Formats: sequence, C-alpha cells, structure tokens
Amino acid sequence: MRIEIAPHERMSESGSSLMRLIQNNELPTLDLLIRESIQNSSDASLRDVEAVNVSFNINSFDPHRVNHHFEGITSRLDEKYNNDAQYLEIRDTNTTGLTGPLHHSEVIDNKFGNLINLVYEISKPQQREGAGGSWGLGKTIYFRVGIGLVVYYSRIINAEGEYESRLVACLVEDERKPDTLLPPGKNGPKRGIAWWGTTKSETQTIPITDENEINTFLNDINVTPFDYDETGTAIIIPYINEEKLMHSARAIHEQQEQKKYWWLNSVEDYLKVCIQRWYAPRINNKGYKWEKRINASVNGKVLIPNDLLPTFKVIQDLYNNSDYSNKVENIILNKNQIYKEKVYLRGLFQDSGEAGQLIFTKLSKEDLLMTPPNNHDTPYIQANVDYSTSDYSNPPLLCYLRKPGMIVNYDSVGSWVSNINPPSDDEFLIGLFIPNSKNKLNFEYDSFSLEEYLRQGEKADHTSWNDWVINEKNPLIVSKIKGQISRKINQKFTEKDQKKYETKKTSIGKSLANILLPPENFGKEPTNNNNNGKGGVPSNTNNAKKSTLELLDNPIYESGQIQIPFKLKMGKLVKNTLLELRVNSESGSITAETWENANQIGMAFPLEIKKLYLDDITINKENESLNKVFEINEGPLKLPYFEIDEIKSSVYKICYGVKVSKIIEESLMISGKVSFKSEQGSIKGSLSTVDKVGEIK
Repeated sequence: MRIEIAPHERMSESGSSLMRLIQNNELPTLDLLIRESIQNSSDASLRDVEAVNVSFNINSFDPHRVNHHFEGITSRLDEKYNNDAQYLEIRDTNTTGLTGPLHHSEVIDNKFGNLINLVYEISKPQQREGAGGSWGLGKTIYFRVGIGLVVYYSRIINAEGEYESRLVACLVEDERKPDTLLPPGKNGPKRGIAWWGTTKSETQTIPITDENEINTFLNDINVTPFDYDETGTAIIIPYINEEKLMHSARAIHEQQEQKKYWWLNSVEDYLKVCIQRWYAPRINNKGYKWEKRINASVNGKVLIPNDLLPTFKVIQDLYNNSDYSNKVENIILNKNQIYKEKVYLRGLFQDSGEAGQLIFTKLSKEDLLMTPPNNHDTPYIQANVDYSTSDYSNPPLLCYLRKPGMIVNYDSVGSWVSNINPPSDDEFLIGLFIPNSKNKLNFEYDSFSLEEYLRQGEKADHTSWNDWVINEKNPLIVSKIKGQISRKINQKFTEKDQKKYETKKTSIGKSLANILLPPENFGKEPTNNNNNGKGGVPSNTNNAKKSTLELLDNPIYESGQIQIPFKLKMGKLVKNTLLELRVNSESGSITAETWENANQIGMAFPLEIKKLYLDDITINKENESLNKVFEINEGPLKLPYFEIDEIKSSVYKICYGVKVSKIIEESLMISGKVSFKSEQGSIKGSLSTVDKVGEIK
C-alpha cells in the first residue's frame, strides 16, 4: 500500500496531541474502546433492520505476511515484530459502511461522508439527532489500543447501487519519541500521522477499492472478507499488546484482588463484561425502543440477556419497565421490586413538562445472587465503580443514558447520588434515569430537543451530562433532574419505611380512605336520594339532567396504586360526564389545571388516574356485564352505549380524569373501579362529576 505522510501545517494536530484529545485517564482503554466503537456502529445502522451486529474478534497473524504491505515502515515493523502477533477486530454488519467520497476534492456541500470523517478528519461530529458523539474526538481511542496503526475495511452499496469494498490504513504516533515508525519529515518537523492506500496524486492517496488487492491483504492478516449481501465496517487494530491492555483494566483493583475477578484474566473475558457494563439496556434487547438493538459477540460468542451478570440484568429490567421501552418479560426482577417516578420540570418545554423517568429498585444480596452457590460480586465491582471516597459501604448506584443506549456513567459518590439516603448494610439501591428525548425546549432555547441538549452538554468522552448556556440563558436541566431524583427516591423509601408494619390491604387502605372525599362547596345542589345511597336513579325530574357518583367500600392499596369501587349514574339528558380528581384544601377543591398553573402551585398534579375497570352496566333496570378495562395512553374505549377517553393536564400531561360520553338517550348506571396513584400521601382529594347536558346524537 502506498504511504502518505501528513506534512506539518499551521494549526494542525500532531500525533502526540491527537492521542491526548479524549483526556480520559480514569476509564481503562478497553472501556473507552467499547463505548466508542459500539456507538459508531449504532450511528451507521441501516433503517430496515431489527438489530446491528457488532463482533469483537481477537486473532493472531504472521507479521512477515503483513509488514510488507505498509510502505515506508516495513523495515521498522520487521525489527519490532517478527514473531506471531495479535490483532483486535471490531466488525459491524447491518450498517451502511464507510460511505461517501473517497477524497476531499469530491466533497459537495460539506457532505464529507462516513469514510472521510472517520479516517481523514478530526473533530467532525455526527449531525444526526440521537447519534453518539457531538465532538468527533472519540475515534482517537483506536490509536491508543495498539501501536497507533489502524486498518479500516468496509463494504458499501455505492451510488450506482453496486457492492464496493474499501480499505485504508492510518497511523497516529507520538512524533517526539525516538523509536517512531515513521521516518523523519523532509520539509519541517515530524507530525506523526500517515495514511496508506492507493495513489491519488504524487503526494496524496485514497482508499483501495480493488477487490483482489483488498482480499490479498485480508488473507495475509487472517481477516474474513464481507460476503453475500453484507455491508458494514471492520476496524482492524494490529500488533496489540494484551498484557498492556489488561494492565489499565486491572488498575482500579488492588493487586491481591485482581485474581478474584475472572474477567481480568484476558482481553476476551474483559470485553464480554465491558460490553454489558456500558450497553446493558440495549444488548440483544427486544425491549429497546429508541434505536436498533445491539447483537454483540466476542470471538463468536453472542451475548444474550440471560448470560449477563446480575447487575446488568437488573439494569436491563429497569429499562424495560420504563415508559420508553417495548414491554418484554423481566430477566431477574419481579414487578413489586421496581419503582417508577416521572421527573417533571416546569416552564422549560413546549408541551409536556416530562423530562424523563427514574426507575429504581432496592435489592438484597440474595436478589443479586451474591450468596452461595452463585457468589457474584457486588454491583460496584461489576460496574467497575470506585466508591472509596463514599462514607457508606454500599452507597446508591445510579446510571443514566440517552438514545444510543450507552450508559453515560455510573454514579455512586457524585452529584447524582450525594443527597440520596443510603440503603441498609444488607441492601443495594440501583437506579436508572432515562430522558424524555423527544421533548422540545421552549423557543427561547431554540427549540432544542432534550436529547440534543444532553448530547451537546456531554464531554468528548461521553462520561457526564452538563448544563450549558443557550441564548445567554442556562436552563439548568441536568441540575434540576438530579435534585428531583434524590427527592423522589428519599420520599419513596421514607414512606415505605413508615408503612413497614402496616397491613397493605387493610390498614393502608383505611388510612388512604380519606384521599377521596365528597368535595365541599362544589357542583350543583344536592340530589335527593330516597335509596339512602344504595343505588337506583331518584325520581326527582332534575335527575334527567344530572349524574351522581357513589364510592363503595374501603379502598384497596396495591402495587403503589389505590383502587376505589364506584357506581356512576348518568341521567337521561346527560350528554357526557367528566370524572375528575381534585385536591381538597381549606379554601375548596383545586383542579389539576389550577394546581399546575405557574402562578399557583406550579408543580405536577399529585393525583393520577391509571386505569378504569368497567364491571357492568344497568339500562332500564336491565343489567349487562362489561368486563372491560380502560387503559390510559391507549386511546378512547368505544362500547355500544358509551365511550370513554382520558383527560390530561395541559402543562404536565397528568391524567387527572376521564370523559364518559353516552351514545344512547337513556339513563344508565356503570359499576366498576377507578385505579389511581397519589404522589403525596399527606394530601386529601375528591372525585367529582361535571356534566354536560344536551341532545344525544
């Protein structure tokens, strides 16, 4: 392959400066590689596939068959590598491959394409919303894995609709060292950067597209070509040093601990755990909703959810129980171990104030399979988290992610968890925050999506979210999310501890009975009920224009929700009735719209209807079984005699009521149960009816 040595130019990066761009010496090199490479593969996924396949392969090759391909450094490679050597290949399929122009002279409208951006450019970020990087620096990690030499091999469908292979190599090295591979520069100082390909001009090269030449190189280095209808990219990093790579992976552990953890034995073992650590929500997960799921493998061994370490099974279960997932069966958790809390921010978004969802759990050692015969390590060990500065032996462990499905970070001592009350010594608190990525910020913040706001605030190594200024204003979204997370977790477990010794279905039910009381000073004049509240429609002629609501028996508190049996009687002339939750106060009942108004309380309405169970209906004394369930967020429920639809608050989109619309011009009575959730156990509320009278059409 023909060499092209990058000359030293003004304002240009050198090899030594490129190697330092990510500026992350905390994470092991292999962790950074996994994070970056899977994200790159995800960003290049084809639209019409179910999953992106990413394989990590470690294999040996004969340097004598490979060194001669690299013009200009062959003799130096022969000096350093004359026995069997190893390479690491990161290979993806169901992706577009390295598409775009072969050379800068072919670029139109600044559309450089995947090939030029990855191989020949630096600081060219992904432009697609929901993509991985916004800095274009993460790819420099490839040069830190081996000796700085990286081979890019790709198969694409070109502009003519034909399959086309491309192969190019790049070397980035510290030009200041005495034993560099590249020869001294002829004009000016060394830069430490070179490319290999085929001749473009006297001084420039472009990637090789000749299939025979590409296959010859692949055969010599022992890499399998793409075949049949495959498109994708293989990044081949030759001359890796396994011991050197594992040294950085073991660095967080004390010497005596290193032999305890099986994944520290080899690069292959470490990659298997590392993939889980950073992509647990997305690995072969049919529940992953935002992008294509990732089918990952190491040396041919495919990672499946049931093979994950317990901590990462928990994280995948937490994700799959969020409102942003496709519902699938849990791997390790049961439903009553999972807590979900929406995070709302007031005055920042155009529509819903929903900033995301926190899903968390508190588990015992037995739940996490830490006891015999399994004897798994703590979640902190599996996540490779250093919590030595924490005041607690088992601090909360919270992680967060956005659309690409990569865990941005695990926080056990930082600002995400510093205000969370730690669990007992025998328990572990694990949480996951997922942003409502599609939500749009207000126009004063240029209508950024929340996804893009978080993406732009990430560091180059994607290890944290940071707030930033838009139009001289800082919305402080990340800071506000952190504050709410601490408050919601503390409130949930404080309430749980207070009720620890109560019986759920009796004592708790009775203590919550006050949450639904008839509102004072509300509605039309009282209806005369000759049946002492025991059903039937009174004979008063005004009843044709009214609805009445009876709440029956004690409420049932179950799985964080309250169920109240009811009977709703709708008069003959009632067109529709709104059943709405209100908060009772000393000055009267407070509607959801009033509660959420910025000039009033300005917070999310604390009562939320979750389901309506419809048992039966009575029309003209004839009873008919219904056995229907009205699910919130699943659209209107249409039945032969009436329809039901949800009513949500305009600010925080809380379902505070339902609208029951009659289709027939007859009085009727509906029996069932309303299931709702209260965010604040101290408040008292009411369930009220508001009628609209008119001709039934």
